[in-house]
Amino acid sequence: MDDDFDDIDLGDGVTVTSTSDENDPSDAACAVVTDPDASVSDDVPTILYTDVPPATVERPERFDAYVSRGDRSGLESQVRWVLASTADRDAEEVALARNDAEWDRLKRLYEGTTDLITAGTVDELYERAIGLTEHILEFDNTSFFVHDGDSFYVAANNDDMAGTGPIPSDTGLLGETHRTKRSFLVDDVRDHPVADPDDPAYRSAVSVPLGDDGVFQAISNEVGAYDETDLTLAELLVSYVSETRSRIESEAALRQSREQIERLHRGATELAAATSLDELFERTVEITDDILEFDISYVGLVEGDYIVPAAISSDAPADGAERVPLDDGGIAAEVYLSGETDITDDVRDHPEARPVKRMYRAVLSVPIGDLGVFQATTFTPGAFDERDAELTELLMAHVAVTAERIRAESRLREERDRSTALFEHVSDAAVAYDVEAGAVTVRDVNRAFQSIFGYDADDVVGSDLLGRIVPPEPDPDPVPEPRADETIPELLVAAGESYRGEVRRRTEGGVREFILNVVPLSPGEERGSGYAIYTDITERKTRESELERQNERLEEFANIVSHDLRNPLSVARGNLDLARETGAESRFDTAKRALEQMEELIDDLLSLARRGQLVDETERVDLGAVARQAWATTETEDAELLTCQSVVVDADEDRLAELLANLFRNAVEHAGSDVRVEVGGVDGGFYVEDDGPGIDPERRDEVFEPGETTGDDGIGYGLAIVESIAEAHGWSAIVTSGTAGGARFEFRA
Repeated sequence: MDDDFDDIDLGDGVTVTSTSDENDPSDAACAVVTDPDASVSDDVPTILYTDVPPATVERPERFDAYVSRGDRSGLESQVRWVLASTADRDAEEVALARNDAEWDRLKRLYEGTTDLITAGTVDELYERAIGLTEHILEFDNTSFFVHDGDSFYVAANNDDMAGTGPIPSDTGLLGETHRTKRSFLVDDVRDHPVADPDDPAYRSAVSVPLGDDGVFQAISNEVGAYDETDLTLAELLVSYVSETRSRIESEAALRQSREQIERLHRGATELAAATSLDELFERTVEITDDILEFDISYVGLVEGDYIVPAAISSDAPADGAERVPLDDGGIAAEVYLSGETDITDDVRDHPEARPVKRMYRAVLSVPIGDLGVFQATTFTPGAFDERDAELTELLMAHVAVTAERIRAESRLREERDRSTALFEHVSDAAVAYDVEAGAVTVRDVNRAFQSIFGYDADDVVGSDLLGRIVPPEPDPDPVPEPRADETIPELLVAAGESYRGEVRRRTEGGVREFILNVVPLSPGEERGSGYAIYTDITERKTRESELERQNERLEEFANIVSHDLRNPLSVARGNLDLARETGAESRFDTAKRALEQMEELIDDLLSLARRGQLVDETERVDLGAVARQAWATTETEDAELLTCQSVVVDADEDRLAELLANLFRNAVEHAGSDVRVEVGGVDGGFYVEDDGPGIDPERRDEVFEPGETTGDDGIGYGLAIVESIAEAHGWSAIVTSGTAGGARFEFRA
């Protein structure tokens, strides 16, 4: 039958086939039909699975069960029940086949159970079951007892005793059956250790547990009125009743849940019509009281450091809510601060609870976004469950969204009123305009707009604002369509959105820089009105850019000076110390050259700072000669310099010497005092390499970063200076491995 069995699991050993299969239907353990007029085999238990109402099915006794079409869980349950019942019936038939009378009772019981499956309510189910016990099982006095709280109540009885109770849970055979979940067959209650009948005329009894919620009993005034067959039939009937009751309760709970959710949805829709927070919160407590059936509902709004009552149920006691501090506001404050829902079964057992009224017991607390907290309170403990929490969270999500919409609309109204008042008096350029279908039409401009943009009001009003003031792209469109990720801010008023940011706009005098403030007035899907206010920051941006460039140069020059002056200063100091120790006057000459180099460096950098460039005029220079000159003025200890061949490069000689000196110093610092450094030519440039440990490939992109160093003495600017000088010459600088495995720096034009 179509796809209704696709997701149904009937357990191992059960095979599902359809009438299209070449199987004999009489071999089936259970049949499911969708046509109430279909022929039904007497030998196969059959379930009717149809949209046809039970009341209109002719001869419903032909079917063993009825399930509404579409109720897959109910279908699975009934199939399992029939299969289980069939297995039980097969065993029972063997036991009951002792005489024709017993078989007849069994057959009539199975036929009678078809009447149970059409019961619409649990009460109706019990009444129909009582009828079966009287007319089929031939029991004189039968009752279904329901357990509620600490007592039993008569749910159905063949002597119109329904509703009798309460009967204490520990009462005689009734209580023992419920407690042990065992069936009892008592020939004489006077000889039974537990039985305690409330009528001395009662002598024998059958007592069968009805799941976890009740007990079935048959009572007779005769001794030994019931036998094992009666007990078996009673247990079989009770199993039918229990299964059918579960199905009815499940369907009823599902209907109730669906109806409640539908009502809650309608209530949430009504919330969207609220125009103020007060109205919103009043409607919220009305909905929770009416639909969720809470005793008392309360909304607390956070204002500063307090939770302040915003709405409470009309039936709440006087002073049922009060202003509480967030730092010591009990459960409400905890829920708001944590953003987590809380179910408290009894506030008297909660260490943080601060109930306003002692009569309050169970509390459900749900945060409302960043607005506040909702609380439902009852006068009895344990009144709330997870379903209450889920439905309340769903409603509070609607409340939070609606509140944000109300607050946003309030802000827009305030902005509109403020903007209208300021329009004529604002000192910045202002435009009032409408947006429709992506077109911006000017309604009015103020005097500042005419002055700053240079457009006369008579020429601007009624025209396309974007076509006049948005700078064109290099391509031909005068007002280019914005890309998907780049909306023109003036268009945002159509969606009711504000904007503040920097833009470039065209004036009569050219393109200038502005801070643009967009203020919407009447949001709509395709059209809207608003104001655009332009604050001219062109001159400020120019000054900021120049200051930023100056600061960058100043920082760079300061780093270069502090780094490059250290080397000749060290050379001068070292040679003066040697001259003092040895008396060698040649050391004074070396110190003098180092000091002269410092003086030249200072002069060059001062000139550089004034001109803002890193190299002076370039000329053809001998790379080897410059390298030897730089080597002589660098502290190289026992290192060795090799210049392999004569190479001529186009460079600023002083800056080239500075570049080489930094590379030499870097080699000594990282490869050791006895490092060998080689300078030579490559195609289109030159190289400097050493025989040290080299530079890890993963660090080669980082070595030119300012401050990047792994040495103990360096400050991390040497290679940054090298790259700056190379870039100033128009050279590329790369790091690779040398022939001996050390670091190799290559420079090409």
